[in-house]
Amino acid sequence: MTAILSPITGIFTTIFDAIHNLVTSMGIFSVGAGYVMAVFLLTLLVRLLVLPLNIKQMKSQVKMQEIQPEIAKIQKKYKNNPEKLNQETMRLYKEYKINPMSGCLPLLIQMPILFALYYVFMTPSFKAGTAGVSFLWLTDLSGPDKLMILPILSAATTYLSSYIMQKSMSSNAENGGINMNTMNLVMAGMMGFMSINFPSMLVLYWVIGNIIQMLQTYILVVIPNKKKKNLTKAS
Repeated sequence: MTAILSPITGIFTTIFDAIHNLVTSMGIFSVGAGYVMAVFLLTLLVRLLVLPLNIKQMKSQVKMQEIQPEIAKIQKKYKNNPEKLNQETMRLYKEYKINPMSGCLPLLIQMPILFALYYVFMTPSFKAGTAGVSFLWLTDLSGPDKLMILPILSAATTYLSSYIMQKSMSSNAENGGINMNTMNLVMAGMMGFMSINFPSMLVLYWVIGNIIQMLQTYILVVIPNKKKKNLTKAS
C-alpha cells in the first residue's frame, strides 16, 4: 500500500509543506492554529479539484430522481424477470445519459487521497514537528484525539453529508433494494471507528471536507430545488 501511494504521498507532502510555510510566514497564527489552517486550505484545494466530479455526480442523481417513476414501472413489469429488468433499466440509463457509477467517483478519488495523507502525517519528520503541538482541546496534533471528540465529529459529519444529499435528492429511501440510510450509517460508523486511531490532523481533514461537502450540496442542490419548487407553485 505504501509503495502504491508513494507518488501521491510525495505530491501531498510537497503541497502541504508549501501551504504550511505560507501560513506561518503570515505570522498571525499560533503553531497549532497554523497547522490546522494549513489542513483547512489543503482540504479546500482538494475539494476544488474534485468539484467537477461532484457537480457531475449531483446532476446524475437529479436525473436519477426524475426517472424514478419510469424505473418503478420497469421494476413492477419485470419483477419476475431479473435479466430483462436489468436490460430495461440500463436502456433507461442510456436514454437519459445517466452513469449509475458516477456517484462513486468522488469517494473513489478521495479514499486514496485520505490514505496518502495518512502516510504524510505519519512520517517521522512530520510527527516530530507536530508532536506536543496543541489546538483547542487537542493536546497533540500528531496523535489521536484522546477525548474522542474528533472521531464523533468524523462519524457525525460523514453521516450528515450523505443524509443531506439523500434527502435533497429523493424521499425514496431505497435504491435497488438497498436501504441508503443503512449504508450512510455503516459508512459513518466505519469512519468514526478508523478515526479513533488516526492522527488528529487527518481526522480534521476529513471533518472539514465533510462540512465543505454539506455546503456544496446546499448551494448546488438544495437552493436550486427550492427555486424549482417555488416556480412550480407560482405557475
